Formats: sequence, structure tokens, C-alpha cells
Amino acid sequence: MIRSEGSRKYLKNFSWLFAERIIRLLVVLVTGIYVARYLGDTLFGHLNYATGFVGLFFALGAMGIDDILVRDLVKHPEQRDELLGTGAFIKLAGTVVMVLLAVIGSVLKDMDGLTASLVIVIASAELLRPFSVIDHWFMSQVKAGEAVKVQMVQVFASAAVKLGLVAAIANDVLSAEDALIWFAWVYVVENTVISIGYLVIYQRHGGSWRSWRVTRAMSGHLLHQSWPMLIYGMALYIQARIDQVMIKDLLGSKEGDASAYAEVGQYSVALKMIESLGFLPVIVQKSLAPAITRAKVQDQALYADRLLNQYRLMFLLFLVTAVPLYFMAEPIIVMLYGEEFRPAGFLLSLFAIRLFFTNMGTGKSSFITNESLFKYSLFTAIVGASLNIGINYLLIPTYKSIGAIWATIGSFLVSIFLLDLLLARTRENLRLMVRGILTFWKFHRAT
Repeated sequence: MIRSEGSRKYLKNFSWLFAERIIRLLVVLVTGIYVARYLGDTLFGHLNYATGFVGLFFALGAMGIDDILVRDLVKHPEQRDELLGTGAFIKLAGTVVMVLLAVIGSVLKDMDGLTASLVIVIASAELLRPFSVIDHWFMSQVKAGEAVKVQMVQVFASAAVKLGLVAAIANDVLSAEDALIWFAWVYVVENTVISIGYLVIYQRHGGSWRSWRVTRAMSGHLLHQSWPMLIYGMALYIQARIDQVMIKDLLGSKEGDASAYAEVGQYSVALKMIESLGFLPVIVQKSLAPAITRAKVQDQALYADRLLNQYRLMFLLFLVTAVPLYFMAEPIIVMLYGEEFRPAGFLLSLFAIRLFFTNMGTGKSSFITNESLFKYSLFTAIVGASLNIGINYLLIPTYKSIGAIWATIGSFLVSIFLLDLLLARTRENLRLMVRGILTFWKFHRAT
């Protein structure tokens, strides 16, 4: 029984976040299926190439200050207007740089008119992102439900517009190629809806963005603390998005743009399916994090035991999800997306192997946080992204999307496991991870 008011408050907060994640997953998955089926693999790949290219710079829109803002809003609620105003200004400045880099990149890569237009529209949509600081304020107040309501409106508004475009294609009101640029404008609709929603609920809770202020001292404070997280975020975004860009770029000159975009389309369908399972280990990790942190303070042996149990649970979760998916991937893809996307089924079966590394990496984040190994984490992220790019250059020209998946697996193997050999503390964590994998059936509830 949850006795304390505080515990009930945090449970309610978590429940809102969990419900939002599930609903978003289902809505995005369903709309994504219809969009892919009606655009086809080539046009779907074209759209995902543009989003992947812009995604390389997404970290600039956050500037690494999100967690810092939440922390400082909790510690210093009296500085709310200064924190939110300065945070929004920093995010806006980062977003402007992001848009400029995306535009310059499209020129340097000599993109065709349609691709450049897609990139510019998708990047420009991020100019409304600075209002997301309001979400951080609600998180600091443990009132996730307020922000989640706005996010749900955004999800359904986005789905309605996308399905409207699909209906226009199905009824020959709009050709699939002509609809491509309108799908890019959906990103503008999403960010407009969520920004207006945040401003409305913020005002209902007694706040006003007009009261925000920007100070040099707060800017220096936030930027001084956020730069490692900015670089870390950029490395993660590059590792997550670079494959879609490199598949097209490396195959386009060899096989033609149409064939390259089709390959990106097949890869993107499999990637979106596997990413839809990514919330499971995150929820497990977040649920166990408080207990692991308390154990770190109380007793080192208990701390190690709880980490070990978490690694066992992460590996069990991998077996439960990845093994069935490996064998059923192709029929699932064909059933949902149609015969045209059958090749994505084989790619999805390979992506199932990647779940092993993502699950263990998610579990490892508890160790990184409790040991304050943030610079080490930054180092591993940079090494992982660099390795992924290098291996992509070697494998994609010959093995196409299959090579990109193996490049990701190889880079994860190094960044999540092998680099732990470098430090004494991380070697102990590597021992716990390996032991958890080899004794996964011994999972027990730690005292």
C-alpha cells in the first residue's frame, strides 16, 4: 500500500508518463504504417533521409540543458522566470544554429530542390521548440499530467493531418510525390500545437512567458554545466541518425537516387519498428533506479547485487522480445506494411539482435549515474559514433542496410562493453554485466 502523499504523487506522475508513452507508441506506429504503405519505399525513404539529415543536428535544439533546468527548478523555484527565460533563449539560439547548419549542409551536399525543401521545412519547425522549457517546469513540480495532456493533443493532431494526407493520396486528390512536402509541414503543425498548448496550461497555472527574463549570469551557469551533455547528445543523435543519411549518400552514386531512397525506406521501416520497443528497458531502468541509488548509499554489496539483478532482468527482457521477433519479423512486416516492404522484415530480424546492446546499455546508465562517470560516458558516446561512421563506410557500399545494422552492433559492442576494460570501476561493472548475462535465470528480488 502506498501510504505517503509524496509516494502517491510520484506514482501518479509516473503513470501519466507511462500512459503517454504507450498511447504515442500506438498512434505513431499505426499512422506510420499508413504513411509508409501509401508513399512506398522510395518516397518514404526520401522523407526519412531528410528527417535523418536534420536529426544529425537535433541536439543543438536542446543544448544539453534539459536535465539541468529540471534540477535547478526543483532547487530554486524562486528563480523560475530567470531559468525559463534564459533556458528558452539558449534553446532558441541553438535551434537557429541548427537551422543554419541544415541549410548550409543541404547546399554543400548539392541536394535537389525537393530534398532541400524537406530539410529546410523540417529544420525550421524546431524554431518553436524553446517553449518546451515549460514542460521542464511541470516536471520539476511533479505535475507531468499537465504536460502529457498537451502532448496527447499534439500526437492526435499530427495523426489526423497525416491520415488526412493519406486519404488525399488514396482518393487521387494528391499524388504521393506532391504529398511529400506536406508531410514535412506536419512537423511544423506538431511544434505549433505543442507550443501553444504549453503556453495555455502555463498561464492557467499562474505563469506568463512575458515575465521570463534572460541574464548573462544564468546563461553562463547553464552553458558551463551543459556543454558535456550537448556533445554527448550530438554523439548519440549522430549514431542514431547517420545510417539513414549514409545509406542514401553511399548508394546514390553507385545505384542511383531512386534505388538508394528505396533502401532507406526499407531500413527506416525496420528501424521504427525496433525503436517502438525501446521504451520497455527504459521503464524498467527508471523503475529500479531509486532502489539502486538507495543501495549505493546504504551498502556496496547490496548495490552490486541490485545492479546484477538489473542486468539479469535486461537480458531476460531481450530474450523475451528479441527471440520471437527474430523468427516472426518478416511475416509481421508483410502483414502490417504490405509485400513491398518484405525486405524490411529481414532487416528487422537483424535489428532484434541490436536489442541486446540497447537493453544492456540502458541498464548500464544506472551505474554511470551513481558513479558520476559522465565524462567517461561522453567519451564512449563519441567513440561509438565515430566507429559507427567508419564501419558504415566499409560495409554499406557492399552490404547496404545490412552493413549499416552490423556497423551499429559493432559500435555498440565497443562503446557498451569493451571500453569498460579501461578503468578499474568500469571493469567491475563489465564483470557484473557478463555475470548477469551468464546467470540470467538466477534473477531474484534483492533485499
